[in-house]
Amino acid sequence: MKMRKSSNIQSLPREMLAEILKHAASNSITDFVNAQMSCKAFLGASNDYQILENVSMANISFVPWYKNEKIFLKKCKDAKNSEALYRKGMINCFNRRKLESGLCYLKKAVEKGHFEAKYTYGIMLICLGAELKSQGLQIVSSLDLTSSNTRFKIASCRSKTENMLSSMWVYVSLDRPKESANNAKVNCKCDDIITPRPNRWEANNTLHDNLPCCDSCFWDHEATLFSSMLRKYLINKVH
Repeated sequence: MKMRKSSNIQSLPREMLAEILKHAASNSITDFVNAQMSCKAFLGASNDYQILENVSMANISFVPWYKNEKIFLKKCKDAKNSEALYRKGMINCFNRRKLESGLCYLKKAVEKGHFEAKYTYGIMLICLGAELKSQGLQIVSSLDLTSSNTRFKIASCRSKTENMLSSMWVYVSLDRPKESANNAKVNCKCDDIITPRPNRWEANNTLHDNLPCCDSCFWDHEATLFSSMLRKYLINKVH
């Protein structure tokens, strides 16, 4: 009976095996591993880059602690899964103190259209300043702030970023943008019309419906909040 079931699975088209594995991996790594080990057909299909590139990681821990999670994340990263690239970038930047490597992974995720990576990568470049700030502004300015859907996604980015950082040991912080420190804005009158917002990271807050400030001022303020939030989770804070 067991042999007949295995034979039936072997006869399934590879596309169907791929869909079953994607569903299993989206539920949990344990389900994915169990499916892999159930027969040769699943084991062979499980290493298909197309499966690993597109599989959802919504129900998988942000930071891998167990061996099977680490192996799965590495396979997804090697397959250029955008979420895996994003997570690897965040871990390298803030936990493993490999900023250059982390930014490289985040950039790859951005190139694959990952929204949270675009948000985080752009803001990090703004915080790093100099020529990188203009690059960062160019990246985040492509996000349409006039769209209510975009504003919802940005609020979601805040929440996801904080959840991820709270799941790891954070050893790296970023300075707030220098323009924020001295409030020097060139050819900008936003200070005259904008309602002051709290200088704290509100992960679950939706953004204001009306944003009277220009893109540059909005993202400058967002980067300042990001910098403050990083220090909240920083290990070995210097007081």
